[in-house]
Amino acid sequence: MRMRWFVWILLVAAGVRIAVLACAWNHGQRVLTPDSATYVQLSHSLAGELSFQIDDRPEINRTPGYPFFLAFSAAWGDSWWRAAAVAQVLLDVLLVHLTFLLGWMLLDNDRAGLIAAAFQAVSPLAVAASVRMLSDSVFAFMLTFSFLLVAYHLRSQRRWALLAGAVSLAAACYVRPVGIVFAGVVTVVLLLGLRRVTRAGLFVGIVAACLAPWVARNVITADFAGFSSFGGDSAYQFAVPELIAVNEGENPSEVRDELKGLDIRQNAARSPGEGARFRFRYALEAIGEHPWRYAGIHLKEGLGFFLPGSTDVLEVCGVTTGSRGTLDVLHKEGLLAAWRHYFADNVQAMVFAACTIGILALQYLGVVLCLVRRIGRSVPAEAWLLGLIVLTAALLPGPSGLPRYRIPVEPLLGVAAAAGLTRKRRTELTPRPCPG
Repeated sequence: MRMRWFVWILLVAAGVRIAVLACAWNHGQRVLTPDSATYVQLSHSLAGELSFQIDDRPEINRTPGYPFFLAFSAAWGDSWWRAAAVAQVLLDVLLVHLTFLLGWMLLDNDRAGLIAAAFQAVSPLAVAASVRMLSDSVFAFMLTFSFLLVAYHLRSQRRWALLAGAVSLAAACYVRPVGIVFAGVVTVVLLLGLRRVTRAGLFVGIVAACLAPWVARNVITADFAGFSSFGGDSAYQFAVPELIAVNEGENPSEVRDELKGLDIRQNAARSPGEGARFRFRYALEAIGEHPWRYAGIHLKEGLGFFLPGSTDVLEVCGVTTGSRGTLDVLHKEGLLAAWRHYFADNVQAMVFAACTIGILALQYLGVVLCLVRRIGRSVPAEAWLLGLIVLTAALLPGPSGLPRYRIPVEPLLGVAAAAGLTRKRRTELTPRPCPG
C-alpha cells in the first residue's frame, strides 16, 4: 500500500534532520551564519523591549516574522537555538507532507505526490535550513502552504481557499519580504480565467490590508514609506559591487567593503528611511549607466541558484567550513576552481556532494521532462502559478545568487520533477487532500 511509502518518507525526512541537528547539538556556532546575528538581535529587541530595532535605530530591511518566531525560544536560556531548531525540524517535516499534498492534488496521482515528497525529504538545502537560525525553512513552509491554498482555489473556485491563501502569503511576507514579489505573481495568475478582476482584487486587498500596519510603522518610526528596504539594499550590497568589479577589474569583496563604508559615512546621522533612499538611488544610477552589462552579470551569476547546496549540510555537521570566499572564486574563476577551493582534499565530503548532485540531477531531469511533455498542450492556471513562481525565484537573486535562495521553491521543483517522472494514473489514496 502506498500509504506505507508515505509514512516511510516522513520518517526518513525526520531522521535525516534529527541526525544533522544531533551533529550540531553541542556546537551551536554551526547553525549560526552572519545573517543569524541580525535575527537574534531583533528577537531580543522584540522580547525585551517590545520594539524592532538595532543599535537604537528602527530596522526596515528585516521584517518581524522570523525574529518573532525566535523570541519564543528565549525561555530556554542558553539552549534557545536548540528549541528553535527543534521547532523548525517539525515544521520542515510538515513541509514534506505539504509537498505530497500539492503533488497529489495538482497531478491527481498519489505516486507523483510521493516522489515530490521524497525529493523534499532528502534535499540537502532543506535539511540544513531546518536547523540553521535563518528564515528560509519557516518561509518555505508558509509559502508552500499559501500556494497549496491558492492552487486549490484555481482548481475548485472555492473562495475560502483564496482568502486563506492571501492571509497566509501576507504572513509569509512578514517572515521574508520577498514574499511581496510572489504575491505579485499570484495576482497576475489570478487575472486569468473566470471572475479574474474580482478575485485578483480580493486577493490584493487582503494582502495589502495585512501588510499596511507594518508600512504605517515604518512611516512613523523610520521615515520610510514601504514594507521593507530589502530590494534597494540588496542591489546596493551585491549587484553594484559586482558591476563595479567587472568595470574596473577590482575584487568584489573589496568593493563591497568600500560601499559599506560609504553607506556608514553618508547615513550614520540620517534616518533609516533616508539611508534606504540613498542606497536605492545609488544602485539605480550605477545599474542605469550599464544596464545591458549588468543584465549579463545578473543572469550569469544568478546560476548559483541551481547548485546543489550540499555544503550546507557538511558545514552544519562540522565536516567543512564556510565563509572562505568560495562564491567570489566561483564568479571569477568558475565552478571547478570553486570546487577545489572549497573541498581541497576532503574525499568524504566530495563523495557526499557527488551523491547529492546525482539526486538533484534526477530532479532537474524530471523538471525538463515535465516541460517537454507540456509542449503543445494547454496548461492549467495552477501550473502557470507554480512555474512562474519558480522562474521568479530563479531570476531574483542575481549576483547574490546562492543555492539557499532555492529553498522556498524546492517543493514546487519536486512537484514538477514528479510530473515529469510519472504518468498520470488514478489516485489510490483517500480522502482527497483538500476536500471541498
